[in-house]
Amino acid sequence: MLKTSKTINLSGNSMINDKQVVYMQANISTDGGTTSHSSSIQDKELYEVNKVECRKDLSDFDQLVYEIEDSIHTGGVQ
Repeated sequence: MLKTSKTINLSGNSMINDKQVVYMQANISTDGGTTSHSSSIQDKELYEVNKVECRKDLSDFDQLVYEIEDSIHTGGVQ
């Protein structure tokens, strides 16, 4: 028997001077499952020098994930 699930895959990059510093990804279930998301520092030196901006990007990404989750729960995304 085939069992399927539907997800939204979201990815983002925190960029400093056109260099990828942090990679972010999320898999958001649209059918009642759970969300998983993670981040990975790609350039530690640039991250250390630009923590404030990188952390804002991480926060903005998290907020976008939450907005998508909320729209799913209110019937906005199918």
